Amino acid sequence: MSAGMARIVGGDAAAGAEALREAIKLAEGSADLREDPDLVPWLAFAPLALRETGAGRSLLADVLRTAQDRAAVGALPPLLNLIARDQAATDRWAVAEATYVEAIDLARESGQQTALAFGLAGLAWLQARRGRARECRDSAAEALDLCRQLGTRLAEIWATAALGDLELGLGDAARAAGHFEQQQQLLAELAITDADLSPAAELAEAYLRLGREEPARRTAAQFTAAAQAKGQPWPLARALRVQGLLAADTEFSAVFDQAIRQHAQTPDAFEAARTRLAYGERLRRTRNRILAREQLRAALDIFEHLGAGPWADRASAELAATGETLRRRDPNTLDELTPQELQIALALAGGRTTRETAAALFLSPKTVEYHLRHVYLKLGIHSRDELARMLASQGP
Repeated sequence: MSAGMARIVGGDAAAGAEALREAIKLAEGSADLREDPDLVPWLAFAPLALRETGAGRSLLADVLRTAQDRAAVGALPPLLNLIARDQAATDRWAVAEATYVEAIDLARESGQQTALAFGLAGLAWLQARRGRARECRDSAAEALDLCRQLGTRLAEIWATAALGDLELGLGDAARAAGHFEQQQQLLAELAITDADLSPAAELAEAYLRLGREEPARRTAAQFTAAAQAKGQPWPLARALRVQGLLAADTEFSAVFDQAIRQHAQTPDAFEAARTRLAYGERLRRTRNRILAREQLRAALDIFEHLGAGPWADRASAELAATGETLRRRDPNTLDELTPQELQIALALAGGRTTRETAAALFLSPKTVEYHLRHVYLKLGIHSRDELARMLASQGP
């Protein structure tokens, strides 16, 4: 796992990915390895680095269960940060926020400043995509202050990316480009070449919004080369999206279709929706309204499910511009719950007892029961069976 991570970060991404797959095989083939507390944080790296639908994803549930069952409070904050980052790169944003909040609270209580910096940077990234401007800027500012004190440059990269994502979603391409250029400079200073950490796809889009086509093409070409070197579907899909934005009117459909096929191999719903939105925008501008609606509807459904407010607004505006009458979507029931209430609800619906849930979340049983009463009131239910059915109806 160490060798794979080093190769990915240091420039030989394809060999690094193969090393991670070998590590996954070793871990999946041994219950002893999956339950080794010293290996628990390392086992979470592989699925996060590969970003594939299947590779190593079963390990995430195993490692979290091991850490919680053994009450490994020292190991939990960094591990929860990794799991939250993975959840934020799927369609489980409500759960990701709850996991980040738990990681941040535990890091504060146990004095783990590095884990706190990473948790805040990751939470800022999620808040950015949901359009929570004040919360995002507050989380990023605290993360960046800790990074300056600790020299934690990787968390600085994530916090800077969050600020860029926020401005891009809010429509301020100039400010977004500034943050993404700063992120690129940080990566260059650290000699990190991994395409997954590069903001080039977003930077090229910001340049295009500013009418700076030549820098956009140059940035896209460099990113495409890095994505092809890694050979993983997640960076390839994002590179193809940028190529679709830049392609001629007679060529962009084939490029976007390739991107969508790559997205199908990853769990990242937001990035897939971003690509469908870009595809729909180009189709509408070339007066192909019927096909544009298909892509824009798919993008809007995902953005609304995730709670990506600014992006849902943009997809809605594009869809309305095709002449489609929009329907209002009912709010997500889970949005009524606080992060801690959601964590408790998930644990109890998953079969844990009140006492087991309390131990796993480092709470008292009375506190768990107190929050559970609030969950019942907010959701209009009266039993754990009803809770389990309601959560199951929300999807994964």
